[in-house]
Amino acid sequence: MHSRQRGLILPALLVLLLIGGLSVVLGGTTLSDRVAAQRQQTTTAALAQARAALLGYAQSYHLTHPGQSVGYLPCPDTNSALSDGNAAPVCGSQDNFAIGRLPYRTLGLPPLRDGYGECLWYVVSGPFKNNPKGARMDWDTPGQFDISDGSRTLNPAIYGDQFASAVVFSPGRPLTGQARSSSSRRCGGDADAATALQAYLEGATSSPSSVITTLTRGRPADETNNDSVAWISADDIFDAKLLARADFAAFLNTMNTNLKTALTNVKTASPIAALPPVAFTSVGLIDIGELPAPFSTPTVNAAEQAYNDAHALAKSWQGQIRYLRCADGSACLQWDDGSGIPRQCIAAVAFAGHRLPTQNRSDGIVDTAAFFEGGNVSAVTAGTPLSGPNVYDGAFPATDVIQCVQ
Repeated sequence: MHSRQRGLILPALLVLLLIGGLSVVLGGTTLSDRVAAQRQQTTTAALAQARAALLGYAQSYHLTHPGQSVGYLPCPDTNSALSDGNAAPVCGSQDNFAIGRLPYRTLGLPPLRDGYGECLWYVVSGPFKNNPKGARMDWDTPGQFDISDGSRTLNPAIYGDQFASAVVFSPGRPLTGQARSSSSRRCGGDADAATALQAYLEGATSSPSSVITTLTRGRPADETNNDSVAWISADDIFDAKLLARADFAAFLNTMNTNLKTALTNVKTASPIAALPPVAFTSVGLIDIGELPAPFSTPTVNAAEQAYNDAHALAKSWQGQIRYLRCADGSACLQWDDGSGIPRQCIAAVAFAGHRLPTQNRSDGIVDTAAFFEGGNVSAVTAGTPLSGPNVYDGAFPATDVIQCVQ
């Protein structure tokens, strides 16, 4: 072999070795990226599945729990030693949020895991807990959680119903100082969720509260917070599809019709004028306020019991209702159902429709212009003629619904 050829072989070998080395480095980086991407894909899919299950639970609550409202969410699994994957029967005090592991069995799910094989966690705001229930549950119920990435709000809320009502967490890999013990249960760590929390989540707190609380989303590669999150709000629960569903329309129409029927029958069964409102204001002959209080139990007759039952169904929606009655028992109220022919009523139940995009209902129904529209704004404050259909139509969810007691 010529010396010139031997001289060319050495540089060629060096180039090949360099290329091989780069291939190993680049190949290793690509593999690492693929693993990270696969982990995140698994995490995202698990969070999405949990979110969909929570929405389905809330949107069908009136079907699975007859006589109760739409919108409630389950308690977390707060003690997996008692029943791994099942929601706690009661979670904390009224109006305070509750946190624990995702109650996958209650939601009809397998034990969902993130890309690191960890079970998901879940926090539900106080007003949306199914036990103990808050004073109200309707499409304006405010959420409790502001979601941040540490520098900005991820769910900017103009109205209370846009704050998150529930959040699902993926804990990701354990960070420095987090000891996650294995167990015979499906989900590792201490069975008591409050004790285990610090070993899994960095962006949440276990201190119960009833005020707006900030929860922080992390990043998978971060060394101080790697929590991934998904959330839902009242706006998500009472979405356009639910508002148009026949079973939801039937729920609202049953509630309003039962009130009208019960109020009519109470007057018929007893020699009294229409029942007086609660916390009412008198405008001439007309008293305007909240629904009449239920009768003390045991009730005197079947009509009174029927009213108590109707009141119980409507209780969580009272924030949407104004009740008017003629104090002297006359038919001094007027109502037009759209036919142009006024009808006389001795009392009326006015149900506000769904919030319009421009209506801010944070002040409650005392801000009548944020609940009612057109002539009904003055009708529910000054007793002027009421107008609107007597049935809820999902095609027009913002329309006021009027029930006339004759």
